[in-house]
Amino acid sequence: MKIDMHVHTINSRCSINPIKLLKKICNLKKITPITADHNVLTKLDFAIAGEEIGTNRGEFIGAFLNEQINEKDIFEAMDKVKEQGGIIYLPHPFDQRRRRALCRFDILHDKEFIKKIDIVEIFNSRCLNNHPNNEAEEYAEKYNILKGVGSDSHFPWEIGNSYMELDEFDKDNPKEFLKSLKNANKFHTKLGTPANILLYSKISKKIHKIAKF
Repeated sequence: MKIDMHVHTINSRCSINPIKLLKKICNLKKITPITADHNVLTKLDFAIAGEEIGTNRGEFIGAFLNEQINEKDIFEAMDKVKEQGGIIYLPHPFDQRRRRALCRFDILHDKEFIKKIDIVEIFNSRCLNNHPNNEAEEYAEKYNILKGVGSDSHFPWEIGNSYMELDEFDKDNPKEFLKSLKNANKFHTKLGTPANILLYSKISKKIHKIAKF
């Protein structure tokens, strides 16, 4: 079972992944995505529902959610995810170029914060180089936290850049997912082209502004 833990849809201002096309590509590549739209919970019949939650101390992804998370205090937001039985995934935690990356806030080594983490994204395909990914992997190993990867797809051609091969599990059962992730032995990873990432991100925002999605 192929899982991409970080995929955006047209519901994110920085993405132009149309949902119908996203479904078609994911079905073709046999990838199950976890949706990670910014501050919006996107539920799709072919995906695991998630949200990339912006807080007062950076952003994280809540997955296996039933309700949108609106809290801005990071600990309150994390608690709301846990109350739903969801999991907490840290995307690109050491990517300094992202203004809401957790490394920009004094939080990553907080003991109470660490206790709430389920998974660390050790590879994000939209990092401009591997340095932030290497730091994330070292962090996961230091604190003995499960590892995950995500394409961070904002555009159709980015889907499938990074994914994990897991044993089959019930897509509505986060505990089964975590159990399967513990036994994961195949991570497929690929960095995007830096110039294209920056250029297309700017274009996407202009498209959203004009079209008023």
